[in-house]
Amino acid sequence: MKRIFWGLTIFLVLVLASCTTKETVQPIVQDGVVVNLDNFIHADSTRAYNKQIAKSSGKVNVIVHERDFITPDTQDVVRSNRDTLYSRVILNVKDGATISLGNYDGYQTANVLDINHSQIAVQKGEGTLKLDSSMLTEGDFVYIIIRTGVNRDSDGNPTLDEARKAQDEIKVKFSSNEMFNGTDYDFSTLDAVKYQIFERFAEDPSKYLVRDGFGKVGERVEAAAQTMIAIGWGGLSGTEAVYSPFTATGERRTFSIDKPNLKFEDGGFFSFTIYNENGWIATDNYAINSLDMIANADGTYTITFLASGEPELDGDLNVVRTPRGKLWTGVLRAYEPVEKVETFDWADNWTAIMTKELQQ
Repeated sequence: MKRIFWGLTIFLVLVLASCTTKETVQPIVQDGVVVNLDNFIHADSTRAYNKQIAKSSGKVNVIVHERDFITPDTQDVVRSNRDTLYSRVILNVKDGATISLGNYDGYQTANVLDINHSQIAVQKGEGTLKLDSSMLTEGDFVYIIIRTGVNRDSDGNPTLDEARKAQDEIKVKFSSNEMFNGTDYDFSTLDAVKYQIFERFAEDPSKYLVRDGFGKVGERVEAAAQTMIAIGWGGLSGTEAVYSPFTATGERRTFSIDKPNLKFEDGGFFSFTIYNENGWIATDNYAINSLDMIANADGTYTITFLASGEPELDGDLNVVRTPRGKLWTGVLRAYEPVEKVETFDWADNWTAIMTKELQQ
């Protein structure tokens, strides 16, 4: 367990370093409500809602699709990943609303979050979710993130057209077009609170376990939720997906890992995504998931981490690119775990070993 905490601490120290410096921890208060630990989750969610509404031309109830994988040029949030295509909508559920997913032979999940980042509901695959204000911890609006996995054809090529068609089958119905008007926060004070959260974690990671951070209000641990939401707003709860970070150095590194216990028949998969020390995508071919991996004869998988420009050699398996000449970070993700704790133990154990061995 100490090994796991050590690996997480290094990762969070790097995240902390990418935020505001200590000299800016006491910002000048401008117009609006000052962000503090007590209202941080609500404030960061309000920021996310506002940002998404801006992407939908200032409207609610409008689905916005991302039709391609994120690249270094198109990323707009830290720790983006290449596992799925994303669709998002701010939905007004006053007097009732629904979201429906169509029939798709692949991974597709709609994650419904309210303004307190409480996971209200999850729709896995084909079906319709009925939503209304009584389900929320507050207000009439939900933020829905739909993740659509991309399958591979017989030649191993991504079937993007099929995934995009599945995106087009996403439908919402609603009763109200009333606009979202969130709390008027002074967002210039947000980063200082994030810094405080990361610093707190680095000092005592055992108190803020990552696995307790996403999910419903009342079921999650709020202090852990502050940490996870600060790292990656919009994450799925541990019953749906597992996230575990690691750090490493080197131009050519290999690491072997066993196969996790996931619901592969339901579209489950695992992946590695590589970032620079501050959590930004810095290379092409920065991610690989198990749909693309070639297994070893014993059922394990060997991942080859190669710096940008480093030539591939005969026998290199499952190549993913890392930043050259720098410390780099990564996240091991696993979708559709059979059992949450088992999969977190699997992921955290491996990333702790990676953090130790890949920095030698």
